Amino acid sequence: MAPHAHAVQEIVTAQKAVQPVTLTGFTRPRTVIDLSSEEAGKVMRVFADIGDRIAETGYFACLDQTFIDLDIQSNRAELARVKIEIDFFSKQVSRYRTLVGRNSVAQMQLDEMERSLAGFQRQFDALKIKERRLQERKRRFCIAAPPGWLVIERTIEEGEWLDVGQPVGRVGDFSSLLIPYALSLPEYQALRATQSLTVRLPELDKTVATSLERVSPDFDEQSHKIKLDLKIGGSGLRGGLRTELMLKIPDASGAVLIAEKALEERYEQYWLRTIDGKEIRVVYLGHSESGGTDGARLARVVSPDVHPGNRFIVNRR
Repeated sequence: MAPHAHAVQEIVTAQKAVQPVTLTGFTRPRTVIDLSSEEAGKVMRVFADIGDRIAETGYFACLDQTFIDLDIQSNRAELARVKIEIDFFSKQVSRYRTLVGRNSVAQMQLDEMERSLAGFQRQFDALKIKERRLQERKRRFCIAAPPGWLVIERTIEEGEWLDVGQPVGRVGDFSSLLIPYALSLPEYQALRATQSLTVRLPELDKTVATSLERVSPDFDEQSHKIKLDLKIGGSGLRGGLRTELMLKIPDASGAVLIAEKALEERYEQYWLRTIDGKEIRVVYLGHSESGGTDGARLARVVSPDVHPGNRFIVNRR
């Protein structure tokens, strides 16, 4: 059936049909750290409670430092004593070297002085190492957390005794929030193809911009889906908020979108006419909610002979 000679021909192009999907996720802090005590002792002060922000000092809690301070003072006193001995024997060694050069004393006496000096120098080095170790231990009597993070959980009270390794709390980085998702391959491809990603927060009745933070190179063995995290700004937000990610994936039926005016209906069957005049029978699946770029009403059709990019004629008599 060739078009009439007086018909005005208009060309339309088939487009890939997509179907919207909505995926649900929940916000969580970017990073969570469990805090524990590296030293045993009594809790003297807790600096932050649940919901508080860690101060610039980075302290979450501090233990009683009385005995470690006494150990440090004792070590410093021993260092001072050994330093006096080193100064004394240094002078003695210098003096005996002069006397040996004059043959006034035996070489053995000089060797004894040098041996004593070397022994005190080794003691001094060992005490300096002990001083660094004690200072490091004292630093660990204060349980630290990253400044600016928020306290999620606190499990200690002032006056409580802590053992080494005992959990004391949990802090999280809420400067930005992550939303974990598990996507099928078509969903993941649709996400990567989206120019401006957004997620909706239905509980807050707002939509915020998001970005792809990280993608696992592996897949979930149970669902066979790709795990990834989206990131949103954390200002005024918190963990546990429900989010909705809307994607448009290719229609599973293989349908395409075509201007509805290109369809010819005869005896409850639908046809498309190619630009060379060939007619192709299609199955009409209904109209699309979205319109074409020119505002034309679009229809969803499927046929093994119709693919995205194919062009068809619109006959206007």
